[in-house]
Amino acid sequence: MGIVSKAELQQALEVQSRTSAFVGQILVDLGFVDAAVIGPLLAVDFQVRYVDLRETRPDPEAVRLVPEELVRSVQAIPLRASGQTLHVAMVDPLDVSAIDRLHMATNLRIIPHLSMSAELLRALNDHFDATFRTTAALQELEHEPTAVDREKISRAELAAASEAPVVRLVDSIIEGALASRASDIHFEPQEKHLRVRYRIDGTLLDQAEIPRSQMPAMLARLKVLCLMDITENRRPQDGRMRYDNHGRPFDVRVSSVPTVFGEKLVLRILDKTSVLVPLSKLGFLPDQHKRFESLIRSPYGMVIVVGPTGSGKSTTLYSALNLLNDHTRNIMTLEDPVEYNVAGLNQVQVNHRIGLTFASGLRTFVRQDPDVILVGEIRDSETAEMAVQASLTGHLMLSTLHTNSAIGSIARLMNLGLDPFLISQSLAGVVSQRLVAAVCQKCKYDYHPPVELLEALHICPQQAAEIRFKKGRGCRQCHGRGYHGRFGVFEVLAMDEELRRLIMRRASEEELQAVAEREGMTTLAACALAAVRSGATSPEEMGRVVHTKGG
Repeated sequence: MGIVSKAELQQALEVQSRTSAFVGQILVDLGFVDAAVIGPLLAVDFQVRYVDLRETRPDPEAVRLVPEELVRSVQAIPLRASGQTLHVAMVDPLDVSAIDRLHMATNLRIIPHLSMSAELLRALNDHFDATFRTTAALQELEHEPTAVDREKISRAELAAASEAPVVRLVDSIIEGALASRASDIHFEPQEKHLRVRYRIDGTLLDQAEIPRSQMPAMLARLKVLCLMDITENRRPQDGRMRYDNHGRPFDVRVSSVPTVFGEKLVLRILDKTSVLVPLSKLGFLPDQHKRFESLIRSPYGMVIVVGPTGSGKSTTLYSALNLLNDHTRNIMTLEDPVEYNVAGLNQVQVNHRIGLTFASGLRTFVRQDPDVILVGEIRDSETAEMAVQASLTGHLMLSTLHTNSAIGSIARLMNLGLDPFLISQSLAGVVSQRLVAAVCQKCKYDYHPPVELLEALHICPQQAAEIRFKKGRGCRQCHGRGYHGRFGVFEVLAMDEELRRLIMRRASEEELQAVAEREGMTTLAACALAAVRSGATSPEEMGRVVHTKGG
């Protein structure tokens, strides 16, 4: 029907071969088609009705007929009961086993309807709220042994108790984070309690306060799950685990650090589908997209993505690799750690204990006949020198750097000891990026920002008069925040002869910036303002994420 292209379908099929998910849902996740468009078409194929759970609210009385564990395991939610019939929305309406289990649990005739996976999961989380489960688990803990009694029990035995309330509490917190699309979970010891916070769309939000008496058990449980040493609480540790959320696998990376009130743990949630985002869906402006794709299709040269921690650098690089990942190229990556496993890539994990560093790994890589090399981060002068040499000897080199702007990365490379001539000859381009929260499309409305905010963002009255500013009221879909999801804002610096000459004579950042803008580079602030103009984000979010200069 022409809704998706052959290339988009092929990419979805490649994802399906790695994840075993449904092609229709993958097309929606990749942003190629809206659920409301493809859902009815799939329903015709299944010979059932389609239900859009963003528009249809399940009857709470019907939902209560089936236990939460069952509806989550079969990926279905009751819609309404009528006499001896129960209408149910399902991800797979042809799953006879699931229909039989629902029939046995309710003794009702099951009428299946089709729903897309993301909408069904959101409806389940609305009805079986994670916050409620966390509260219930905390109430159970009130009847558990006190801190004095707990000293008689080894922490290993306590953490291994599979049915203990603390286990259900940990699961409810993690599942709540997944339901809220959180990127990180913070467990922060305070003087009188353990504070739990989620980072959602770049902002930390309080989730729960755990009694301090239960803190050792909570942290022990988390450390056992992540294969960390539960007897060591004086030195920082790293760990990881794989968490299965009702059939959808997530990788979780964990870091601990001792604080004055106890160990602080941060769980970074890695969603494997996030690295399968096409370049066209990242947030590049049309000209930026064209420039960046031209950079990564170069046969050689160094392309660096810069920005603070958590700004989406890995997603951008993996999107680039997915575009280049075919049978004609040898693509090798050197990462610390390998966060996402992608078929077709030769991925190597840094291991400092055996001497496998970024620099030593790069030396080996250039003898492996690579076409494309990705180095997780340029951290020191040795790695920087090896990256430059690799790019000068006919390889496309991709990496990241911690600087605040595209132009600032040039000074950073010089600070690492690189000769300006080598930088000018090896560097093909730099991408600087930030992530901004998107205004919720369900509850957005027009409004007039305060004059002080517009002045701080250097949006003049004439510009403001031409913009329909958008903001979110807060609804079920965005959990009352007014924002739902994030996208990137970028500046793409493509090297040309004038910039190379300026680098060789060590020109100032201001001079380089002026030439880059004159040559057509759109700044981060201009890219963010374009997003505000289109209604994709709000001026408040632009001010939070992007520093704007006067002028």
